[in-house]
Amino acid sequence: MLNALNELHPDEHYKFDSKEKELAEFMDHAKRVLEAQTVLAARHPGGNADRVFHMKGHACVAGVLRLFENRPEKTRHGMFGVKAKSAYNVLARFSSGVGFTQHDLKPDVRGLALKIFGVNDGHDNARIVDFLLTNSTNPFANDQEEFVSFMEATVNPGPLGAHLIKFMVEHSAVARLLIKATLKVVPSLASEQYWSGHAYLLGAHQAMKFNVRPVEDSRTETDGERPEETTQLTAEAEMGGGKLQDQIKRWFELHTASNSKVNPDYLSVELRNRLQRGPIKFIFSVQLAKGVQLTPIEDGLVEWKESDSPSIPVAELILDREVDANACRNLRFTPGHFVSDHRPLGNLGRGRIFAYEASQDGRHAAIEEAQEQAFFSE
Repeated sequence: MLNALNELHPDEHYKFDSKEKELAEFMDHAKRVLEAQTVLAARHPGGNADRVFHMKGHACVAGVLRLFENRPEKTRHGMFGVKAKSAYNVLARFSSGVGFTQHDLKPDVRGLALKIFGVNDGHDNARIVDFLLTNSTNPFANDQEEFVSFMEATVNPGPLGAHLIKFMVEHSAVARLLIKATLKVVPSLASEQYWSGHAYLLGAHQAMKFNVRPVEDSRTETDGERPEETTQLTAEAEMGGGKLQDQIKRWFELHTASNSKVNPDYLSVELRNRLQRGPIKFIFSVQLAKGVQLTPIEDGLVEWKESDSPSIPVAELILDREVDANACRNLRFTPGHFVSDHRPLGNLGRGRIFAYEASQDGRHAAIEEAQEQAFFSE
């Protein structure tokens, strides 16, 4: 893992201008992740350690990532290259962001983790690549240290949320992004768009971010399964504009709301019912780096805007079969599962490898990687 970080992309740089100092900070982050995990475990039934983020899984779905034959030449690198497979088997885990179980109507970020099987590592070996996305255009931090601080504030929000409020006021850019991403009601996980957050390599020298957006027929309303409260709550949330302090107050009010008649797991129910009617389809696209001014790699809070780097469709993600949720629960979905052509970039990308490993070791996640044949027949 450490050897993979030896050569940086031209737009990357080590924090403190020192690989050793950056790695030392990542080791400190790993300890703090385990401390947060211990705090959360005390709140779980049985006191068992679990994921620090994205604990609540909504569904585990099998499918395929099918490459478009007419994808542009500039995207044909790595798993999208000229000699790549035409399609890859994929296992997808849909989740909510916090490290505990709560009602699906509560404000939260939603996640989509993809485990892609059979990716060539450049040496004719088949590897598994994990791509992790959320329905936020950016991660909630400019670097890994800020994200770990955000983690600590959410795990230990303090009396009446005092610690978390203090963090949000002191980190206003993170607060605005958090409010934008979470202060809405998600009617269906199949109708959300998901982004990679930080950048990745696309081939040996090019940087990219990626996203998946629903195909139009996945956006259509399902037969009455959307909670009746969603439209009203979304409208109420949108009324929370104005000063940042007022938006934060509104955000906390919605977080403490309760007594809903809506099924607290409605997102799982809706997704399951939708799958029974047919496949869920997304378009997988990449955005190419255009230089440090427009598309910086080392600052996660700067959005790669479509006007500067338009999304380029390269594949269709087709999810058509739910698998046993227990099959996903103990798996490791991590940016540490990569091939050299798709290494995670930036301080956030490099740091997450260590943070995820600490969390996964702490919850005793499976050591052995998922076996493709366990989910897909020949």
